[in-house]
This record gives sequence, structure tokens and C-alpha cells, in this order.
Amino acid sequence: MWFLHKASTYAIRTKDVFVLFFINIKTRKVHIAGLTPYPNQEWVNEQTQLLLPSLNDGREVKKVLIRDRDTKYSKKFDEAFEKEGFTVQKTSFMPPNMNAHAESWVGTVKRECLNRFVVFGERHLRYLISEYVQYYNSTRPHSSMDNRPLEYTSEKTTGKIRYQTTLGGIIKHYCRG
Repeated sequence: MWFLHKASTYAIRTKDVFVLFFINIKTRKVHIAGLTPYPNQEWVNEQTQLLLPSLNDGREVKKVLIRDRDTKYSKKFDEAFEKEGFTVQKTSFMPPNMNAHAESWVGTVKRECLNRFVVFGERHLRYLISEYVQYYNSTRPHSSMDNRPLEYTSEKTTGKIRYQTTLGGIIKHYCRG
């Protein structure tokens, strides 16, 4: 099951930049489709066409896309997902909690990444989000996954403790290795 959501952030002069992202609810992995200050139906459809092949893992499982009722998600958008075997489910009108997974991720990326930087434009924002998503999908511990990273392999109980840094040392991850 996938959630689709848009988020905004700010720079020195307040400027909204919309981030089109998808979250696989089962695996918790986040995929960024694109960023733009001026989203419209054509942009959303174009970004979706570029990302859609990577969302389809080829397995024959029930795939559901949950999306809000924003007019940027056109009939063409829904048809592209349906063609790939997804069922498109729209949330209720102005629901408070129907996209909780997406809202949670927006809060996480803001708290753990964006609130620690002054964002100097769209290119800088693209870099910050790209680096954070890489960290989020591969290294960051998730409470819903027993405080293990999404790409968890095995737990080493001996060995030297080392750490990895992300985003210039703002985020540190400690592990045995």
C-alpha cells in the first residue's frame, strides 16, 4: 500500500516548494518523485511516469495507492497507476487522519533534517532531501521495525563500534562493524 503526499518547506524568504513523494506502508520506504515550486497536473503526471517503474516490484500482491483529493491528481494520474496493477483509493474530503503515514514522514524529515538547515534554494533542498531519504531508507532505526533500519541484515554483538555521518555530520549513526 502506498501513500502519496505533498509537503512544503521554506527558505530565507518564505517560498513553498512542493515535494511529491510516495511511502510504501509495509516496508516504510520513501520514494521522492520530484520537487517544484509550481506543481500542476502535467508536472505530477510527468514525475509519476518517471518514478512508477521503480514502485512496481513485479510481485503479484495487492497494490493500493491512497491519495488525497487534490486536483493535481488527474484521471490520467489514476489511470497510470491502474495500468500498473494498483487500485487507487481517494481519502475522504478533508480527513484529519487518513494520511497519517505521510504526515508522520513530513514531520520526521522536517525535525531531523530541514529544521537544522537554512535552505538556499531548490537545488540545496533537493540535495538535503535526497541525502535524508537515503539515510531514512537504509540506516535510520525505525520504531515500527523494532528499532532496526529498513535494510536490516544481521545484528553484530561484537566488534569495534563505528559511526557514519550524513549531511555534514548533522546525523550520526552508530553501529558495530
